[in-house]
Amino acid sequence: MSEKKTVVSKIKNNIIVKDNDLINSSYELTLNESRLLLACISLVDSRDGVNDKDLFKVEVKDIQDLCGVVHVGGFHRELVEASERLYEREISIGSKDSTEYGKTRWISKYLVDDMNRTIELQFTKDVLPYLTSLKKRFTKYKLEDVSKFSSVYSIRIYEQLAQWKTVGHCEITVEKLREILCLKGKYPKFNDLRRYVIEVATNEISEHSNLDVSYGYRKNGRTIVAIQFRFTSKEKVVETDIKQLPNKKESVSQKGREQHSISQFKILEFCNEHKSLTQGKTEDEVKSQMRERGIKV
Repeated sequence: MSEKKTVVSKIKNNIIVKDNDLINSSYELTLNESRLLLACISLVDSRDGVNDKDLFKVEVKDIQDLCGVVHVGGFHRELVEASERLYEREISIGSKDSTEYGKTRWISKYLVDDMNRTIELQFTKDVLPYLTSLKKRFTKYKLEDVSKFSSVYSIRIYEQLAQWKTVGHCEITVEKLREILCLKGKYPKFNDLRRYVIEVATNEISEHSNLDVSYGYRKNGRTIVAIQFRFTSKEKVVETDIKQLPNKKESVSQKGREQHSISQFKILEFCNEHKSLTQGKTEDEVKSQMRERGIKV
């Protein structure tokens, strides 16, 4: 039997890594539930298997500082209440259109230390495979890049874009967006969906994250059926002065950059030539489609 351990560390510079199936699943969380959940996910080592008895401990002050929360007094209590609700939260992985779908829960246990103001979460054995030993079809981003959002929808939409970060654009059908965000019965008019979800999310992502985002629409007649996002990274690539490097390293670095550019060009070209086939797909899914057709990428 594997021994239980408690993982605890500072979270500011941590990375979130999730399987794309988890990102594209349907679930509903409040902003503070998302903050607490992501802080603990950032402690998971995605390269190795994790014992389902392991606990991931975060200090409330670390989340407070990272998120820029001003109302200090009640934030601990708010996160404690968030952990209580998380214990009951369901997540639907897969859709009813696929061959495999169902529901599970995020966590199997939470522990609160009011004296030291810490909270520990234990992930369910069903969720852990989507967080660990990930080798393909996963997305990673900095926890800090979503920490200043004031809308939980901004976090979910950011994750959708992050899957296509190297491509710079993606399309999400309105139906899929409603399903992912659990918006059944909410914002039935598209103008309300645009105003309270899409507009808020794109503004927050552009202001507080590493992406600049714009969006447009795809219509069927007069009906808007999909949102088309375009985005660029604010992060500057620090170029090494290759003149100072040995020829061997220079050629390897140059070759790597050229191969990356060629790969991204192929993906964009394939998407443009097969719009109906690739719309709404993640980058990994498009790569899989390309490989099935004998295209090396």
